[in-house]
Amino acid sequence: MLINLAEGRQRKMSVSLKFMGLILLLLGTGLWVKGGYIYLKAELGQFLIDRAWQQGQDSGKTVKPWFWADTWPVARLMVPSQKISQIVLAGDSGQALAFGPGHTSASAQPGADGVVVISGHRDTHFRFLQFLQEDEQIILQNWEGQHTVYRVSSMQVVDEDVLIAANNNVKSLVLVTCWPFDSSAANSQHRFIVHAQAVE
Repeated sequence: MLINLAEGRQRKMSVSLKFMGLILLLLGTGLWVKGGYIYLKAELGQFLIDRAWQQGQDSGKTVKPWFWADTWPVARLMVPSQKISQIVLAGDSGQALAFGPGHTSASAQPGADGVVVISGHRDTHFRFLQFLQEDEQIILQNWEGQHTVYRVSSMQVVDEDVLIAANNNVKSLVLVTCWPFDSSAANSQHRFIVHAQAVE
């Protein structure tokens, strides 16, 4: 009788452990898929955006990367030392930033005098910002094909509420992302800012 009770308990314990193991496996798989989806969406988005950029350059017209997109390519951002070449989208809404860096519409247009502000996510397109060094070159190609070369002058961490001054007399570029880079928190209170000045 005691042996039967012990065997019954062991069976229940074994079934419970298998069930918990299955639940943990499903949760882990779900988290892995969700994380992979973010990176896949970013990569696929850049492919479609790059295609729209090429079509726009060939036709001289604005081309949306997919028919329901509320954004379109406005510039190409290149950092030769980091082997970076990314298409910049119009606007810096959360939807646009999910697919690539976004140009802040209130800032100067790429290639124009003034401060051009471009934002991107720290865990996808703007992850490379943490490796930038002073004096590295950043090249911004605008819609008309004009290339502006910038040189990184400084980097800083600021509170998210700090406004970037718009100086229309200075041709400069500001790249913005959330900080710190290795944080898993969704809403960061700080921004990592790269300042770069145009090289005449």
